[in-house]
Amino acid sequence: MKLDFVEVCGFRGFRDRLRVTFGSGFTVITGRNGVGKSTLFDAVEYALTGSIDKYAIEKAAQESLSDYLWWRGSGRADAHYVTVSFTGDSGEVFAITRSRESGADKTAAEIEAALCRIVRPDDALRQLCRTSIIRDEWIAALSVDLSETERFELVRGALGLGQGSDFAAKAKAVLKAAEAAHGSRQAAYTDARNQLTRALTLLAEAKDAIVRTGDASAAMQVLVTATPGAPQELIARLAAGRAVLTTGRARLGAIGEAIFQGREVLASRRALETPDAVAKRAEAQVRLAEVTRLKEDAERVAAEANKVLELEERGNNIAASLAAILEHGERLGRHDGHCPLCAAARTDEEFSAGLLLARQRMDVLASSVASARREATVAREAASRLSAEFEQARAVWAEMESELTRQNAREQAHVAIFESNSLDFRFVQDPDGLEQYLNAERDRLIDLERALLTLEVSQSVSRTASLEEQVAVLRQAVETSASAVEISEKALAVAKAMDRGVRSISGEIMDERLAQISPLLNELYQRLRPHFDWRSIEYSIRGDVRRFLSLKVGDGLNPQFVFSSGQRRAAGLAFLLSVHLARAWTSWRTLLMDDPVQHIDDFRALHLIEVLAALRLGGRQVVCAVEDEALAELLCRRLLSTSESIGRRYDLDIGPSGATTVVLEKEVPPMPTGVLRSRSAIQAVG
Repeated sequence: MKLDFVEVCGFRGFRDRLRVTFGSGFTVITGRNGVGKSTLFDAVEYALTGSIDKYAIEKAAQESLSDYLWWRGSGRADAHYVTVSFTGDSGEVFAITRSRESGADKTAAEIEAALCRIVRPDDALRQLCRTSIIRDEWIAALSVDLSETERFELVRGALGLGQGSDFAAKAKAVLKAAEAAHGSRQAAYTDARNQLTRALTLLAEAKDAIVRTGDASAAMQVLVTATPGAPQELIARLAAGRAVLTTGRARLGAIGEAIFQGREVLASRRALETPDAVAKRAEAQVRLAEVTRLKEDAERVAAEANKVLELEERGNNIAASLAAILEHGERLGRHDGHCPLCAAARTDEEFSAGLLLARQRMDVLASSVASARREATVAREAASRLSAEFEQARAVWAEMESELTRQNAREQAHVAIFESNSLDFRFVQDPDGLEQYLNAERDRLIDLERALLTLEVSQSVSRTASLEEQVAVLRQAVETSASAVEISEKALAVAKAMDRGVRSISGEIMDERLAQISPLLNELYQRLRPHFDWRSIEYSIRGDVRRFLSLKVGDGLNPQFVFSSGQRRAAGLAFLLSVHLARAWTSWRTLLMDDPVQHIDDFRALHLIEVLAALRLGGRQVVCAVEDEALAELLCRRLLSTSESIGRRYDLDIGPSGATTVVLEKEVPPMPTGVLRSRSAIQAVG
C-alpha cells in the first residue's frame, strides 16, 4: 500500500478544502516555516489514529490539543474533516475520513486489516505512524536520546515484538486468575483466623469464669493435675479425665493382685532361705553326689564281674567238650600204640597219665565258673541296691529344685504384674509399701471422680464445652482455608513460572528478530557518516525482566554523550530508518520525513538524499518536506521519477486570507533516456 492523496478542510492551518495527491514514487513538499508542511503529516496521523503524537503536553493553560485540531483563524471553514487515501499494488483503494462531527468512517480494526498483516504489534496504528513518519523534532528524541529501556520498548513495539501473542496473553490471564484465586483464599483464611481468634477469646473468658468459681476451680485443678498431657480444651480434658479414671480403677485391681502375690512370694522365699532348708538342700546335694559315685563304681565292678563270668563260661564250655573227648578216648583206648585223639605214640602209662591230667584240668575249669557266678551275682546286687539309693537321692534333690523353680516362676509373674501396670519396682519386695501406694491411688481416683462430677454439672463448663466445640469447628475451617491457600500458592508459583517462561521465550524471539536491524543500522550509519573516525555503530540487548537496548560506537562509547547535535541527528536518522525498513508486519510502503535535515550539515544532507534515493529504487514511496528550495530541487533530481513511479512536488505558502495554499504543484518528469547519445550525434553532424 502507498499514499494516494490527503484531503483536508478546516484542519489546523488549512481552512479551505485542499487535496495533495502524492506521486507513487516520491513527493517533495517545500515552503518556509509555518506554511503547513508538517500539518500534512499530522493529517495522515490524525486520520489513522484520531490523535497527533508529536505533542508531549496535551493540556496547557486550561486548553488541550483537541482545541487546536481544527481551523481557528479568520473566516469560516466549509467543513472540518481529513481524508487519507491509499492505493494497493493491484489498484485497490482504501480511504479513511475523520471529521469533527462524526469521527472516523472506518474502525481501527478495519484500518489495521487494510494496512497491517495478521501478526501485528499491540497498538498497531500508533506504531505504524511512529515508524512511518519521521519528524524533525523527534529524530534524536526517539533514537539516540532515549533511555535504554525506552529505546528497547520503541524497537520492540515497532518491529511487532510485543508480548501480545496468544501464549503471553494466556499466560497473563492464567497468572491473573491465579492471583485472584489466591487473594480470595487468603481473604477467606484471614476471615477464618479472625473468627477463631474471637472464639478463643470467649473461651478464655469462660475458663476464667470457671477458675473464679470455688468448687469448679478446685475440681479443675484436680483434673489438670490428673491429666498433665491432655489438650487445653475442657471437653478433651474431661474425656482424658474419664479415661484416667477408668484406667486407674483397672490398675487398682492389678495393684491388689500384686500385693497378694508379693506377700506369697515373700513368704515362700523366706521359707526357702531358712538355715534348716538351706542345710537340707546342701545335704541332699552331697548325698546325691556320693550315691552317684558309689553307683558308678558298683556298676563298673558288676560290669567287670560279668566279663569274668563270660570268660569262665566260655572255658566251661571247652571243658565239657574235653570231657566228651576223654570219654570217647577212654572207650576207644590206644590204637596200635598211638593215642586215638592225637595219633601220637603213647604208652599205656603215658596215655593214662594224659587222661588224668585232662580230668584235673576240667575240674579246675568247673570250679572257676562257679566262683565267677557268685562274684557276678554279688556285684549285680550291690549295683542294684546303689541304683535304688541313687534314684531316691535324685528324687529328693529334684523335689528341692522343683520348689526353687516354682519360686522363680512366682517371682517372675509378680514382676510381670509390675511391668504390665507400670508399677514402681521399689515395691517388688515391699508389699506393705505397695499397699500404702494403693490407698493413696484410691484416694486420688476418688478425688478425680468427684472433680469430674462437679465440672460436668457446672454451667460454666457447659458454656466452655460449647465454645470448645465451636473452636474445634473453626480450627478445622482454618486448616481447610490454610490448605486451600497452600494449594493456591503452589498454583500461583506455577503460573508465575509459566509467565516467566513465556516472557523468557518471547525475549529469545525478540533477540532473534532484533538481529535483523543490525545490518540495516550499520549500513545506514555508514552511508550517513555521522562521524569521521567511528564508521560503524552497534547495539546490545541485556536484561531478563527489564530489557535494555544500548547503542555503542568506537570502543564502547555512548553516542548520546560524545556526538554533537548534528551527529546525533544523523545517527538517529540511521536508527529510525533501520527500524522503518525492518518492519515486516505492515504492507504500507511509504516513508514520510518532515524536514529531516535541520541541524545537519550539507555533507550529511547529501548522504541522506543518497540513502532516500536508494530506498526509492527499492520500491518504497518517499514523502519528504524541506524548507530549502535548492534542496527540494536536488531531491526531485536524485529520487528519480519514472513513468511507472512518478514524482511530484508541492510548494506551500500562506495565502492572503491567512490560510495555507498550494502555490506550486507539478509532476517531476522522468529523466530522458539517451540524452548523451543524442548530444554526441548532433555534434557529429555539426
